[in-house]
Amino acid sequence: MVTDSGKISDEYEAILKMTCGRGASGTQRSKRGKGKAETAREHAMYPGVKALFSFIANAIDKEDRSLSSSSDLSTAAHPLLRKIIPFEPTDRTPEGADDRDRIDIGLIFKDDRALESPYRDSTMPNYARMLALIEAKNSHTEKLQHEAYTQLFKYSRHMFVNQHDRRFVWGLTVCGTVFRVCLLGFKRMVSSAPIDVATSDGRETLVRWMANMSLCERDRLGYDPTLYYNARNRRWEIKTYDESTDTHKTFEIVSCLRISDRVCGRHTHCFRCKEIEPSGDADTDSNPAELREVLVKRAWAIASRDSDDKSRDEVSLLREINNALEDNKDLEGKYPTLLAGGIVKITDEYGEVFDDTVDTAFAGLETETLEALGFRVQKSMAMTPIGQDIRKCESVDELIAAAADVMEVHSAIRKQCNILHRDISVNNILISRNGPAGRACGMLIDFDCTLRIDDTTDHKACSEMTGTFPFMSINNLEASNVMHTELDDWESIIYVLCWLGAFGVNTGDEKTHQRLDYSSLDILRWRNSKDKAVANAKRSHMHTHEYFVFNIMRRFIQDPSYFPLMGLVANLRRTLFDNSKVSANGRGTLKKDADMDIAFGFASIPEEPDSSQ
Repeated sequence: MVTDSGKISDEYEAILKMTCGRGASGTQRSKRGKGKAETAREHAMYPGVKALFSFIANAIDKEDRSLSSSSDLSTAAHPLLRKIIPFEPTDRTPEGADDRDRIDIGLIFKDDRALESPYRDSTMPNYARMLALIEAKNSHTEKLQHEAYTQLFKYSRHMFVNQHDRRFVWGLTVCGTVFRVCLLGFKRMVSSAPIDVATSDGRETLVRWMANMSLCERDRLGYDPTLYYNARNRRWEIKTYDESTDTHKTFEIVSCLRISDRVCGRHTHCFRCKEIEPSGDADTDSNPAELREVLVKRAWAIASRDSDDKSRDEVSLLREINNALEDNKDLEGKYPTLLAGGIVKITDEYGEVFDDTVDTAFAGLETETLEALGFRVQKSMAMTPIGQDIRKCESVDELIAAAADVMEVHSAIRKQCNILHRDISVNNILISRNGPAGRACGMLIDFDCTLRIDDTTDHKACSEMTGTFPFMSINNLEASNVMHTELDDWESIIYVLCWLGAFGVNTGDEKTHQRLDYSSLDILRWRNSKDKAVANAKRSHMHTHEYFVFNIMRRFIQDPSYFPLMGLVANLRRTLFDNSKVSANGRGTLKKDADMDIAFGFASIPEEPDSSQ
């Protein structure tokens, strides 16, 4: 409770200035290019915005205390009231950022008993405990509103990086006296209608939003209640639902192996975990059960609203793969073994259990908006073994062996299960140190984009664009109507090997053979942000052996240990692109003819350098 009358007067004046539209107005450039005058006008808004939120928070808190002290209404007081307050410093770069961008204002919870975390006592802006970001502009124009949206979208990614239990993020824009409440996640940002606090209706709407945020369930705030901080044991825990047994398994999170740094998309997180309770052999003094280390993956997968449609269900497909390959000991460690998996189940405070989907996360939005977001479900899977990044290979020979392992299991899955992976990339190939006879082997992971290929497969679904640009086949990049086959995945493995050949199979090689200027590498054209540009670059590079050698292979790290890799990718390219037994539709590049050189401007490209040089 504030007792300083001078401070009350200052805050009251700031609120009046804010809600009566007495702040400075005028045009404003983007944050990076605006001048001192524009910056000063924007900063002048901060006290009013902060005072308004503080006033509403104190009023809600006072009402809750009043209800709690009433004997007749004591049961009406919410036991988990959260007090939402702004961070004291404004225009700061919060802790946890990987850049120097400064946010205007951040909202946090004070003394929140429902959101236990190790970050509760932080006094400086910290993305790890942020509820919502506020981006302020000094006047309400279409241009400034768009700028506020853009900056809010940009900054919010840090909340996903620093809060691994985030499903979606809240944000607000303030342009003059007009507020907009935003939801960010999945496919796009959703904004509310304008809330003008210069009007009584606008102020009432903002108060209602604050009250709802103070009282609602944890999942409505955007958090995942099945991933939580256990304050008693001082550890993070994660629950994974197993649909085959209709039970939950709880794991202790040891470390985070992969985090999502984007606002939109699958929000894939991978955690190194260990079992809290032993499984398998009985735990006795003479025979203590070993607590296994497992990998738990969380991702928002594209799905069908038809719960019986399992054609895109990674859990079901991986379980099918496990059943088909379990007797093949030569493939052990080359694909994930599923221990538990299914849709994340959320239990609300009334004991009702529901699936975590876009529809339930954004319940209350209009049907048209939900359709535009696309239907996704949050999946959780516990798997073994835990692999290492492919860029941690000890040698080129180990990389080649790992690639062979991955394509061996890829072929087995295609032949025995009629399942096509469709997303071969450096991120989806790991090194497992638990292979047959204890040797290192390649492991194929991430079956989010897999598709069953049989006579009933939808042609449109089988020709959709999937994957990561640098490693996607030309056919895939062009989103042609030619159905994707295993040849597209074989083309992708060529690009993976070329990428590692150019940048190093491990960080040691990369540092030892550090180039003065990476920007000169032609292979970087595969990383263009436009799919057609990447497709055209690959057509150019893969057109003939000579072009491939001159533009790609000769820029591999120049070390004798890389020579076998050069020979391998050259042979793979010949087999796929120069093989007359492979149809033109299946080998990515156009059928060769006399006009190709002129059509793609290859006439000026020099001849292949003498191999003896």
